[in-house]
Amino acid sequence: MNHFQQTLNVAASAADVYAALSTIDGVRNWWSQDCDGSSEVGGTIHFRFGTCFNDMRVDRLEPSREVRWHCTRAHTVGDAVSNEGEWVGTELVFHLRETGAGKTRIDFEHVGLLPSLECYGMCLKGWAHFMNSLQQYVETGEGTPYVGNINPASHSMERSAAA
Repeated sequence: MNHFQQTLNVAASAADVYAALSTIDGVRNWWSQDCDGSSEVGGTIHFRFGTCFNDMRVDRLEPSREVRWHCTRAHTVGDAVSNEGEWVGTELVFHLRETGAGKTRIDFEHVGLLPSLECYGMCLKGWAHFMNSLQQYVETGEGTPYVGNINPASHSMERSAAA
């Protein structure tokens, strides 16, 4: 299969990387601050990026080894995207392996994100940014997640009068 794959070697323990991937607070710090839901197996995490969103069912959690999400609902907006639900049915898989001296290898796959999808180019740019954000977060404590117009008290989108 020709789906999206990326490997990162980070200066962080597998336990720290796992926490960044398997908890709501963790993903808020590197992917989208506008997210909520249940990060338990069988639960759904709702990620919002302005007018775009993805609902990810948590399918697998193996502490310090693997995190697997399955997209059950999506709305992707882009200039060349006519099928807003292209992510539905795709899976995000993070395999973790400690490589010694407090370092971890992350093998990330977005299974089903194929070059034939309309959103592929946009998603490549997005994953380049957010995987870098994940690395920054686990190494320094500060990532560069999507922020948007977030109300920090409720972690929900603020609706402006102009919207």
